[in-house]
Amino acid sequence: MAQSMEIASFRRITPGILASARLAMANDVPETSKAEVAIILKKAAPILGIDGSTYHVMDILIGLSRADDWKGGNRPIVAISNAKLAEYTARSERQITRCIRRLVEAGIVAYRDSPTGRRFVYRDKEGDISKGYGLDFTPARVRIRELKALVEEFQARLNSEQEARRAVTRVSRAIVDACDAYPENAERWTAEFERLRGLGLSPEGVAEALQDLHARIVIEVTDDYVPHNMSAEGDIGVSPNINTTPQDSIESKEQRPRSNERELSSSAHDRYAVVASTEKKSEAIRPDLQVLSEEKRPDTVDEVQSKVLASVSVGLVRAACPQACEMAGGDFKNWPELAAAAPMMRVMIGLSEAGWVNGAGRVGRYAAAAILATVLEKSARSPDQISSPGGYFRAMIDRAVEGSLHLEKSLFGLADGAFRRSGGKP
Repeated sequence: MAQSMEIASFRRITPGILASARLAMANDVPETSKAEVAIILKKAAPILGIDGSTYHVMDILIGLSRADDWKGGNRPIVAISNAKLAEYTARSERQITRCIRRLVEAGIVAYRDSPTGRRFVYRDKEGDISKGYGLDFTPARVRIRELKALVEEFQARLNSEQEARRAVTRVSRAIVDACDAYPENAERWTAEFERLRGLGLSPEGVAEALQDLHARIVIEVTDDYVPHNMSAEGDIGVSPNINTTPQDSIESKEQRPRSNERELSSSAHDRYAVVASTEKKSEAIRPDLQVLSEEKRPDTVDEVQSKVLASVSVGLVRAACPQACEMAGGDFKNWPELAAAAPMMRVMIGLSEAGWVNGAGRVGRYAAAAILATVLEKSARSPDQISSPGGYFRAMIDRAVEGSLHLEKSLFGLADGAFRRSGGKP
């Protein structure tokens, strides 16, 4: 028998709300767990258009649900008022209402309204929901296979775009090197290069177009500068003119090599001359060193990154941020793998692409990725304590540039918490 679904009369019904209601009434609900659905929903958030405050609200709702409600024929219903959600997220109730509506229209939550509009749950002696009104996550359970397929496709597309960007960088450098080597063709090649970059193609399209251009440049240079007619036809037979007359020994002694002349020079053996030249050089260098010591030179990006990661390893990040690694879909073994997952992690905390690029440009890609994983782990464990994960990330970047960030302390604390949660199991 299909589950009944009630939507309050004061709601403005849209096709998305009706679709979620139909999914909530389904009887064929796949067997899932709360952890599995939570991870899939967080990975699928950028696909479904869930970010910022909406993502924060979804994370809180999932955390408030009971794990047993996600098993078997149970319905994971969360009964919490908009006022309490607004208090948890430091947002207005109107904004919370819009966020919940976005979750419903995205097809992962359904309204289960009571006649009075209040949200409450009654449970029997076994702890199962006997009667409940609130926000129902049954649509997410029903769509679990579809969402998994969307996540896999999205991840494959991200990997393809990342590989294309790497190819664009590599081929662009090769074209610039070719322009430097053959300046007579540089203007023409540069114009073609800029034309291809300005076509508005996808990263894969730009990579393919630049690879074709580079191949044409190689063929053109090879055809112009490598001779092909190597036959001896038409050559004139002339015997080589080789002077085999031995040089006079007396003349050769008089014409000594320059190195010997230096050895025989009196000034070369004059120690005073050597000392004097050294003193002149040191006097010329000393003022420059004094200027550098007076003005403190700002740290470069590599120096900031080295300071931040001085006591941090990938293994420490992996042990301290298990939920972040699981949500990003990887068991990171090195820094490039962690940095490659940054686009996925920054979407999960609601950080804009410009914010990530700015942070990576100030402290380095690897240090920024470690900070991003730390923020994602903290927001996943305590979503009510970090109201703005994106702002938290920017604040940590500022502290890293100032030299006051101690990332290893945060990671050791997170690792200790993860160790305790797992019951002492690694």
